Amino acid sequence: MNQKRRFNRVRFKAKCSLTHNNIKYLGQLENISVKGALISLNDGVIIPKDDSCNLTVYLEDENTPLRLLIEVIYSNFTMIGVKFTKKDAEMQERLQNLIERLTTGQENLVKEQQLYCRDSEG
Repeated sequence: MNQKRRFNRVRFKAKCSLTHNNIKYLGQLENISVKGALISLNDGVIIPKDDSCNLTVYLEDENTPLRLLIEVIYSNFTMIGVKFTKKDAEMQERLQNLIERLTTGQENLVKEQQLYCRDSEG
């Protein structure tokens, strides 16, 4: 996989589902950043690069799952690398709060949030 990431991913396991062409696939989030994630699926599927999907992440300590629109960056049978494409303000805040809880190096988080804000403005 091409290593173009500007945001560190945090190792994080959570149940999730991915919906593509009205088919729901169950899986697990493997890692996450403010811009994307790596997902392992229970069943093999190849989703074409650049296709849009819906990702639902079920967080153990929250009643409402994270629902994110994603774009496939990498797909290899049971592993899918994605970037987040559209998040409403509430989902963005919840995602950033999750990353903050998971991140051990707070300096990296501050730098990434600054990069994300700069990317969002442009």
